[in-house]
Amino acid sequence: MKQRHAEIEQLFRRYHARLRLVANRFLHDDEESKDVVSDIFTRMMQTGKLPDADKVEPYLYNAVRHRCMDILAHRQVRQRVELLLPVDHTVYLSESYEEQRYSELRRFVDTELTEQTRRVFLLRFDKHMKYQEIAAELAVSEKTVYQHLHQAITSLHKHFNEEER
Repeated sequence: MKQRHAEIEQLFRRYHARLRLVANRFLHDDEESKDVVSDIFTRMMQTGKLPDADKVEPYLYNAVRHRCMDILAHRQVRQRVELLLPVDHTVYLSESYEEQRYSELRRFVDTELTEQTRRVFLLRFDKHMKYQEIAAELAVSEKTVYQHLHQAITSLHKHFNEEER
């Protein structure tokens, strides 16, 4: 196992800077790019698994690309949810108003969404789980997770947009 860790450390030293550049091209955030690369090597250390020597470089670049795509998808979903609660920047919103809006959102999620859609939504936004993690937790496919999140966001958007009128 120590041998594996030493090999992973060597790979880290060899590829770290290049992988950060690749991640930064996707994310445009140096700190987040650094985290992406560190997470990939941390996961390798935890599992002790290494790809074949001739596949290490493609594996690392693909891992960075996939992790960045997950982060970008998460950003998109977060932006969609934030759009559900439009904020008029000319009006100061008190904490009580924000708490009230959150309570309204939570009440809607708890009472209007199906049980499975609610569970998927809460795992994603309360526990910040990835699609893959939610799928494993609920024993469903990632496509099903995506469909439930889409359904939840569509329902929330429709409900809160009608309420604004």
